[in-house]
Amino acid sequence: MNYSFKVYIDNGREHFRWQSDTDFVATSGTAKKDFKLSQSLLDLLYLDVDPLYNLTKHMGDEIRKLYDKDGEKNIAFLRDSFDRLAETHLYFEFLRLDWSDRLDKYVKGEMSNPAKAMHYKEITHIPSNITTWQNQIKNIFTKVLDVLSPDKPIQAKMSELYENRDFEGLLLFDFQPLSTTFERSDSNTFTEVLNPRNIGDIVDYFLRNIISRDMTFKVCKSCGKYFPASASHGNSEYCNRIFYGLAADGSKTLDTGKTCKEIGSVKVYQAKVAENPEYAAYSRAYKTHFARIKAKKLTKEYFQIWAEEARKLRDEVTAGALSLEEYKNWLKR
Repeated sequence: MNYSFKVYIDNGREHFRWQSDTDFVATSGTAKKDFKLSQSLLDLLYLDVDPLYNLTKHMGDEIRKLYDKDGEKNIAFLRDSFDRLAETHLYFEFLRLDWSDRLDKYVKGEMSNPAKAMHYKEITHIPSNITTWQNQIKNIFTKVLDVLSPDKPIQAKMSELYENRDFEGLLLFDFQPLSTTFERSDSNTFTEVLNPRNIGDIVDYFLRNIISRDMTFKVCKSCGKYFPASASHGNSEYCNRIFYGLAADGSKTLDTGKTCKEIGSVKVYQAKVAENPEYAAYSRAYKTHFARIKAKKLTKEYFQIWAEEARKLRDEVTAGALSLEEYKNWLKR
C-alpha cells in the first residue's frame, strides 16, 4: 500500500493526516487538517447526497469496464471523479487515496483479479450508505445527545436505545471493531490512532468518541441543524454556520454572508423592538443620529457617547427605573 491515512483526536480536536506516493496522487510530505471534535461528522450528517447518485453510477460503469481486458478504459475520468468526491467531504479523501492506489496497481499490471480488488458496488453504494448513516446518526442525536432528550445519563439513554434493537431496525448504527494503534501522533502527543479500512470506520470512530465523551448538541434556531452545546458556545441558540436564505420568490438558496448566530442576534433584537417600545424609540433615534454623521452634522465621537448613554437609559426603562415618556423626552433633547 503506497499511502497512509490516519485519524485521531487530541485536545478536543479531530485530526487527519495522510500521504501518498502513486502515479495518481503524490503528496509533498504529510497533508494535515483538523477541526473541532464532531464537525466532520456533522458535515456528513447534512451532506446533500443527491448529486452523488449520477456521479457514482457513472464511476461504477467505468470500473466495470476495467474487468474486461479488451474493453475501452477511462482511467482519467475515474481519477477526476475521485478528486471531485474528495472536494465534497474530507472522508472521501481516504477513498481517493485508496482507489488511486488500486488504479495505480491496475495500470502497472500488478492486479491479478480487478473484479475482486475493485468491486464497483463500493462506489455505487456510497450515496445510499451515507443516507443510512445520516438516518442512524440523527436517531442517536435526537434520542441520546440532544439537550432536550430525556434527562438521563447519555450512557443510560444509549443502552435503552439499543435495547430496542428489533423495534429500531435499520435506525441503529452498527458499531464494528476498528483497527487502531497507539502511537506518536506529533512531537508532543501519544494517542490512539485510527487506520480506517473504509469510510464507515471513520464515521464509527467519531460517533463512538462523541458518545463516550458525553457530548451534547442543540438544534440551531436559524438553520435547524445540530451544533455542539459546549461551553464555547455559551447559551447560544444559534450555530456558527453560514446562513442560507431563500430568494424572495423562493426559487433558489442565497448565501447571506452572515452566520446563523449573526442572523439570530438580528432576529432577537428585532423581536425586542417589536415587543418593547423603549427599543423601538432607541432604534428610531439611533438611525436619526447616525444619519447626522453622514451629513457631517455630528461627530463620531459624540455619537458614540450619545449611543452609550441612550442604551443605558433604555435598559433603565426596561428595568422600570425610568418611565418611557422620560426616555422619549431625553431622546428628543
